[in-house]
Amino acid sequence: MPNALVIGLGGVGSVIGRKLHDYDCFDRIFLADIDPTYAQVLHNATKRSRFEVLQLNAMETAKVAAAMTQHKIAVTLNGCNCYTNYSILEACHRAGSHYIDMAADIYSAPGVKKALKNSFEAEIEKFHQFYLEKDLAGLLCLGCDPGAVNIFARWAMDRLDTASSIRVLDADNAEVRGYRFAVLFSPETLFEELNANPYFVKDGKVTGGRPLEAEVDWYRFPDPIGLQKTYAVAHEEGVSLGIYPPFVEKGVKYSVFKYAISDQMVNVAKSIDLLNLDTWKKVKVDGVEVAPIRVATANLPKPAQLGATVDGYSCVGTEVCGTKERKRVEYFIYTMDSHRDAYEKWGYSLTVVQTGIPPALAARLLVTGKIKERGVMMPEAMDPEPFMENFSREGLEIFVEKREVERM
Repeated sequence: MPNALVIGLGGVGSVIGRKLHDYDCFDRIFLADIDPTYAQVLHNATKRSRFEVLQLNAMETAKVAAAMTQHKIAVTLNGCNCYTNYSILEACHRAGSHYIDMAADIYSAPGVKKALKNSFEAEIEKFHQFYLEKDLAGLLCLGCDPGAVNIFARWAMDRLDTASSIRVLDADNAEVRGYRFAVLFSPETLFEELNANPYFVKDGKVTGGRPLEAEVDWYRFPDPIGLQKTYAVAHEEGVSLGIYPPFVEKGVKYSVFKYAISDQMVNVAKSIDLLNLDTWKKVKVDGVEVAPIRVATANLPKPAQLGATVDGYSCVGTEVCGTKERKRVEYFIYTMDSHRDAYEKWGYSLTVVQTGIPPALAARLLVTGKIKERGVMMPEAMDPEPFMENFSREGLEIFVEKREVERM
């Protein structure tokens, strides 16, 4: 049986590891991190553990590739920061391992200078042909959003004759007890996303907007979340779904990622931006060099510690509007669950669980031959059926709303 490797054992990496351990299609699951403490905790807490723990620096490409070769790794799941993507993609190519990650760098439009650019487009351009030549799959941005939501879009598109728009929508009514302010995933990542220029596709062209000012409107999410104010936010799928050629051929001219954000969160994000604190570029303070974003978030509770204190629901879904047999049709495919239920079942926050299930499922589908596609691609390039057949039974509850409009 094949072996799997998980690099990066934070909350998401730990969920992925646990899911992989539940699958009988893997012999051994290697857990790697520059600090293997949490990997060892997971290994020690698992009955009849098939885990093996490694200490690896994801940026040391040659050593990572050597470990993959030594341990006969069939599929590698990257749970690290997206700045490690190039290194691990290269290591997988050298060692002959399939690759899965959950995020790329924030999209940067052509001609816009960016010091460390590794957007999904740049990764596909650099690695796609190399992976094809070795019969490997490199699955990019395969968490929940991006990830599962891209697959929702493809599933709906396959059922329509024409389509005009794709909106990915993310809302949460969580309340965190005991804290004046808290966020449910990496606060550094959140503020980077909120204060980055959001890119989306409008009238068939990639368009940029002002942070927390673009494409603002209200959307009624399923109960118990209800009506929420949403904002265009920098996310890979906001662009990728609108430029994917088969979708463009069906008529899609608008795609966007929209996040429901509280007024408090908007004010905090704008204040951090106004003070230029949302940057990793170090400044000297009292003789010590520090990254401003680390200072701005230093006193916030760690997301991994919040599970037991969070109540409420999360809804993440994709709305696709188009036509079928000359009727106007709208699909809203979404996942929705309770933060408290997720924590009681998993011991992790719902946000972490939602992100970890899709890549783990993809790893199983890859090694069992259910994913046929090869090369480096975004999730919408894959056949959605094996995922949609399995999401709910894997713990990512999926719901489909279909609305039809017919002229009398």
